[in-house]
Amino acid sequence: MVRFRGLHIVAGIAAMGVAAVLGMVMGLSNTAIFTSSCVVFVAVSLWVQSRVAKSRTQLQGLPQQLPDGATRDRAGERPSEQLPGGEGNAA
Repeated sequence: MVRFRGLHIVAGIAAMGVAAVLGMVMGLSNTAIFTSSCVVFVAVSLWVQSRVAKSRTQLQGLPQQLPDGATRDRAGERPSEQLPGGEGNAA
C-alpha cells in the first residue's frame, strides 16, 4: 500500500482557497488577495507537515527531535558536539 505524502499540500491549497474567498468578501484588491492566500498556504502547509511528522514519529516509537538536535530522551544532557553560545567558526 502506498502512503499519501502530500497531505500538507492539499491542506495548504484548501486554506488558500478559503483565504481567497474571505479576501473577496472583505473587498481586498487582487494583489492583496493573492498575497494573503500565499501566506496562508505556506503557514498551513508547514503547520500540517510538522503535525504529520510528529504523529508519525510517535506512531513509530522513535525519540522526538528537539530544536537543538537533542532528543527527548536526553533533554537534560548537553550534546558533546554543541559549543557554548558565542563560540565557533566565524566564516
